[in-house]
Amino acid sequence: MDADEYQKIISNLIDFEIEMSSIAKSRQTLLLLHEKREIMLKMKEQINKDIRSTEVHYLSMRTGIREEFCRDNVNKSKRKKLLNKNKSPSMMRAKAMKKLESDRKGKIENYKDIKTNIDDVIVQIEDVMVEVYGSMKSLLGNNE
Repeated sequence: MDADEYQKIISNLIDFEIEMSSIAKSRQTLLLLHEKREIMLKMKEQINKDIRSTEVHYLSMRTGIREEFCRDNVNKSKRKKLLNKNKSPSMMRAKAMKKLESDRKGKIENYKDIKTNIDDVIVQIEDVMVEVYGSMKSLLGNNE
C-alpha cells in the first residue's frame, strides 16, 4: 500500500466524536477506541511488511543495474546511447545506483514517518481510553 493511502486511512480513523454522558455511551466509546487501536496496530504490522518488500524490490533492482552494466551486457544495455557519449559503464552504474538508493531512502522514510504517526495516535487513543474509564467510574460513583 502507498504511504498516501495509509495517511488517508489514519485521517478517517481519527475523525470521530467521544461521548461520555452515560455508562452505555462510555462503553460504546471504549469499544470504538479499542477497535481503532487494533486497526492501527494491524496497519503498523502491514507497514513493516511494506518496508521489507520495498527493500527486497530495491535489492532486485540493484542486481538488475549491476547486470545491465557488466562488460558482457553493455552492448545490450538500454542506456547504450549514453554509453556512446564517452561515459564509462562504471560511472553510469554508480549514477544509477545513487539514484536508486535515493528513491529507496525516500520511500522508506515515508513509511517510517507514518509508523511514527501511528504510534502517536495509539498513545492518544490509550490516553482517551483512560479518561473514559475514569468518567465511567465517576458516573458509577466509584472515584477510587
